[in-house]
Amino acid sequence: MNTSHTDSPPSTSRLLRIREVLQLCGLSRATLYREIKLHTFPAPVKLSARSVGWLQEDVAQWLEARIAQRGPAYDAAPRRNLRAAKETAATADRDRDRSRREAE
Repeated sequence: MNTSHTDSPPSTSRLLRIREVLQLCGLSRATLYREIKLHTFPAPVKLSARSVGWLQEDVAQWLEARIAQRGPAYDAAPRRNLRAAKETAATADRDRDRSRREAE
């Protein structure tokens, strides 16, 4: 007789409470429950009449999917150095001003 259940969580799974989930995801409580209602965030596991928890694996998979959504263009985009950009703009302004003075 097969005693394993397909709906039972693996023995290594951990349940996260709401505070941990919010901290991990960076969402507000209202946004989290809105995402659950829209079926875009994993549903919680009911623990008692007024207590729920989320499987750590489900939350981790959701986070990984969100990270993957940013796509390769985000990773390949060069990160501009703000200081270098300002220096380049200042140099261009000086060159333009010098050219105007010489033309006068």
